[in-house]
Amino acid sequence: MRIKHALCAALTGATLLAAPLQASELTKSDVEQIVRDYLVKNPEILVEMSNALRAKQESQQSANDKSLIEAHAKQLYANQDPESGNPKGSLTVVEFFDYNCGYCKRAHPLVKQLLGEDKDIRYIYKQFPILSETSYYAARAALAVQLGQPDKYQAFHDKLYAHQGPLSDEAQVKDVAKAAGVDWSKVEAKIKDGSIDKNLGTNRALAEAMSISGTPAFIIGDQILRGAPRDLASLQAIVKDVRAGKSIQ
Repeated sequence: MRIKHALCAALTGATLLAAPLQASELTKSDVEQIVRDYLVKNPEILVEMSNALRAKQESQQSANDKSLIEAHAKQLYANQDPESGNPKGSLTVVEFFDYNCGYCKRAHPLVKQLLGEDKDIRYIYKQFPILSETSYYAARAALAVQLGQPDKYQAFHDKLYAHQGPLSDEAQVKDVAKAAGVDWSKVEAKIKDGSIDKNLGTNRALAEAMSISGTPAFIIGDQILRGAPRDLASLQAIVKDVRAGKSIQ
């Protein structure tokens, strides 16, 4: 409203100054020049307009994300994905990730700290390998561990994230598994299980449906965070805002 009133005032003032021209005699070019001159003299209006536009876009994105989460709740929360944290936590966080994603690796210690301090979060790991064939193989191996040695999943998951640089081949994935105490023969027995293909296919389709095209992406309550949090404080602030019903955009 302030912007509208300001422009109206500019036009009115300019019309008075443009005597003997009447408002009805102003051409389109006259009006454009009046508006331009006013904005040049009052550039803070442009900042206000930009802020208002950004706030509107963020509000629309937040509302759209809430609708997407509600529409895809079953696939988000009831798929056969590994979990950690408190299974009865009042807040559920879902992470879409790739083991070769550098931003995912940077976010992982923050997530570990968050779960160590906040015991009221249910955390779901959604394998979303999109960066390389080795990413895909690592995801399959992790899900095979979850199927055959669920007590070893978290250690394997943490070791894969801790690996320096990208995973270059299947042999490296195997070495990481052994370092995590995983029985590789049991992984080989499960890695071609049809449920793994189903899980990965469901997650890929779900990410596409929810406009998630990169990693990491976090579903935090009824909000979506696309990208990694800056630090632990910002991640904790996001969780606090979601619990308070605020937008995190």
